[in-house]
Amino acid sequence: MSDFSNVLSQIVGGPLPGSSMPLPICPAQIDTENAGAWQSMVHARFGTISSLYVSLRAKHPPAAAHSLRVAFWTSAWAIKHELKEDQQQLFETLALLHEIGKIGIPDRVLQKPEKLMEHEQSMMDMHTQVGLEILRAAGASKELLLAIAGIGTSYESSSNLQSPDIAPLASRLVNIIDAYDSMTAKQVYRDAMTREMALAEIIRLGGTQFDPKLAKSFAELVLSNDRHLQARVAERWINRIEQHDFSRLFEMDRRPAQDRMGSTLVHSLNETFYRHMMDHVQNGVVFIDSEFRILDWNSAAERFTGRSVESVLHQYWTPQIAGLCDVEGFQLVESECPFRELITSGVTGKRRLSIRTQGSKMIQVQIDVVPVISDRGHLCGGAMIIEDVSETAELERKIIHLRERACQDQLTKLANRGELNRQLPEFVEYHQRTGEPASVIICDIDFFKKINDTYSHQAGDDALIAFANLLKESCRETDFVARYGGEEFVMLCGHCDLNEAKELAETIRKKLQRTPIASLRNQCLTASFGVAVVQPEDSTESVLGRADRGLLIAKESGRDQVVALGDSEPSTAKSKPSTKRTWWGWLCASSVKSIRSELFTNVPRAVTLEKLKGFVHEFGALVQHVDNNHVILDLDCKQAPIPKLKDERLGKFRMSIEVADIEMKAPGKNGNVKVCTLLDIEITSLRSRDRRTESIRSQANRLKTALQGYLVAHEMDDILKEDVIRTIKPESDSRY
Repeated sequence: MSDFSNVLSQIVGGPLPGSSMPLPICPAQIDTENAGAWQSMVHARFGTISSLYVSLRAKHPPAAAHSLRVAFWTSAWAIKHELKEDQQQLFETLALLHEIGKIGIPDRVLQKPEKLMEHEQSMMDMHTQVGLEILRAAGASKELLLAIAGIGTSYESSSNLQSPDIAPLASRLVNIIDAYDSMTAKQVYRDAMTREMALAEIIRLGGTQFDPKLAKSFAELVLSNDRHLQARVAERWINRIEQHDFSRLFEMDRRPAQDRMGSTLVHSLNETFYRHMMDHVQNGVVFIDSEFRILDWNSAAERFTGRSVESVLHQYWTPQIAGLCDVEGFQLVESECPFRELITSGVTGKRRLSIRTQGSKMIQVQIDVVPVISDRGHLCGGAMIIEDVSETAELERKIIHLRERACQDQLTKLANRGELNRQLPEFVEYHQRTGEPASVIICDIDFFKKINDTYSHQAGDDALIAFANLLKESCRETDFVARYGGEEFVMLCGHCDLNEAKELAETIRKKLQRTPIASLRNQCLTASFGVAVVQPEDSTESVLGRADRGLLIAKESGRDQVVALGDSEPSTAKSKPSTKRTWWGWLCASSVKSIRSELFTNVPRAVTLEKLKGFVHEFGALVQHVDNNHVILDLDCKQAPIPKLKDERLGKFRMSIEVADIEMKAPGKNGNVKVCTLLDIEITSLRSRDRRTESIRSQANRLKTALQGYLVAHEMDDILKEDVIRTIKPESDSRY
């Protein structure tokens, strides 16, 4: 025993009564540095059992020193309460080996210099289960295993267990002493508490975390500072080793052979059933802990990845191990790994990915990561479920292809008319609901039949493809372009007012003039455009019809031009801030309830008047006055075939039309002149005191647009005025 004298003399003061051995003052004096010197004493006291303690010390010396201090306090409590020898041996062995499971905890977690993160704490909490496996393999008795299983459990959760064994009592006592020593020892992430503070915390948690009676009993033991008791502890650990046999706590060799065989058989059966289940699951299953170590890898995972379980088991998980790629086949970076997302941010859910096998074969898979949660609610890791969805992905690809063929014009690769009919109602409804401006453009290649007749139908197809590509390149990313039929195309331009749509159409028209087409012997095309803005009262038919009338006007006016129909000013009260009006302004409201416009048609006056007669008949207009150059009509919007808003109060209007013949320059360089008709139109509400100014203006504009479309007339602008040569004085006309 001389080797213990040097050790004890370093940490005690005064000799042991009746012995030359010194007396330990306090178990807390055992630290990491001198705990190794106590190893011989542990070996002498516990024999071969000490090999487990030595293994713990080799793994993590601070845990070994802590366990030894807990064992000393446990001996003191057991001696004070006069436990039987076999009970005292159980208490001491449990205290010494209660952290043996830390052998299986990664060094990175054990030696972390700051407070553990949640998933690291969950891994640390697993040391009890690991300890059970180690002790079970070492042949520990059922009593010791039961005591180890109680380490780390709260008194509240275990107090309802009615057990006649001493093991639960040992677990509760060691839990208290373990907490006390942890609090009073200096940690790398916090300072040590005083013994009074630590005991106060233990007493406070009595009834929930700790057994209240044992907590009070241990507090009395610490505060008593009983030196005689300490001497008895030292005497037990040093002078009476040969009197105690701890082998009963590791009784594997003494158990009947049939018991050992039964236990082994049950374990083997469990393992057999588990492996049978894992290897016959059609989906790949990979178990990964929170330290990214691969714990299991079933046969389906081997089949999908081409990697054997032996080559990946206990390896650090990365997406490259399984050959994970995105759906396009590009290598998946670690930040996009589903399992890493689970551990770092708790994100779970199914994702469509692909696996590139070692033979470069691509498999479409669906990955589902399932978190594994400990009894304390901490994340321990996860199970990655890999499902082969190659057949489903191929079916989806075919469905998408079929949908594209159903929605796409096969020649130009634009949307077809069926898709336009599906998109247009949603387009109109959305912009009417939000109040955002939107426009519809219809365009038509000029003299397309001549292209087919002159250059062949293949050249005509090439012209259509070139025009379609120009439309796609020129429009915005959010615009929708469709082939309407033949050589006609439609563009839906969201968040685009009439002026912007007109500018876009003009840009496309000019680009087309400068785009030679090889199939046409490098000749360029021209096209005509009709533009209409979506108005609050519009239906899909009315806005499309208005744009179509603009296209018709453009083609009848000589082609290769843009014609816009519709009110470019906001037509709803929401679009203008409300202003307070005086009573005088209310009385004079009629001055702002009229609109005026100049229109001209490309046909002579006689033809225009015939069209005007048709307008009068279709719109149910009443002719109030007619002479050689002036017509006054009264119209009721309730009877007129114009678009109407829901719950709109429709009014009556007077339309005054001044008619004149004008001579204009004809297109071309030969100086020809054409005779056209000029119409000066004013539309006024018949209710002079109607305060619904915006509604009245909107209805008046709809009447004007309807007349313009019916007569196939242009808005007269500054550019057109430059082509006017002279105005011809009208002759007497009594057609009406």
